[in-house]
Amino acid sequence: MAKTDPDESSKRRPPMFWWFLANVLAIALAITSWLICLNLFRDPTHPTSYQLMLKVGRLQPLENFTTTSAPSPRKTSGPLNLEAEFSPYREEDLETLNQEFLRSYLTNYHKNSSLTYVTGEFKILEIRPLTKNDFFPTGAVIKAQAMVAPDDLADSIPYPVFIEYLLPGDSDLVTRFQPSDTLILKKIPHCAAILHVGEIDYDTNSALYLTLVPLCGSGHQTSPPTQANVAASFPVFL
Repeated sequence: MAKTDPDESSKRRPPMFWWFLANVLAIALAITSWLICLNLFRDPTHPTSYQLMLKVGRLQPLENFTTTSAPSPRKTSGPLNLEAEFSPYREEDLETLNQEFLRSYLTNYHKNSSLTYVTGEFKILEIRPLTKNDFFPTGAVIKAQAMVAPDDLADSIPYPVFIEYLLPGDSDLVTRFQPSDTLILKKIPHCAAILHVGEIDYDTNSALYLTLVPLCGSGHQTSPPTQANVAASFPVFL
């Protein structure tokens, strides 16, 4: 039996075959393009998407809220409640939660189901200026430890919950605080929102470590830039 020449076989294919093949390729290309665009415009936590969404107006610049315009939180928590809430989380669950915290902040809390305000008394351990490599290019960041009173009559003592508090704005913010100073966070006027949840080594164990940012500029005379450095890593104090 004579073998069929592949070139002759392809030539005998009807025009309908090529029309069908062209349409399948066109549909596949359209679906791929649609999926790429959908992903680019729905996740501002990705640096490329964030820049593109800002450029085309799909995302508004970071808002400096007032005490009357600040979004209502899901809850307001102090160190004890924060530790009870986040300590049971597994690492993969924290990754999902942190992405949601960041997404909510970058979208000015249009959807604020995850918004938590942190309150309490904290002893400042370190402070340094923010740089262009940080989430905010200018301002200050404070590292502090929670101080909790065992009862109403006792003095506050160190508690194994730590925060880093981002203060975006002028570079002189770093001179307004000193190590060993006490930082008091209140729901109003600070509206200190959680950006990231992690852990820090503490003695022979680990302790809760939160990255916070005040939403209300009046609390510490802060002002966020028009855009953040989404490529920066957390925590800021590595």
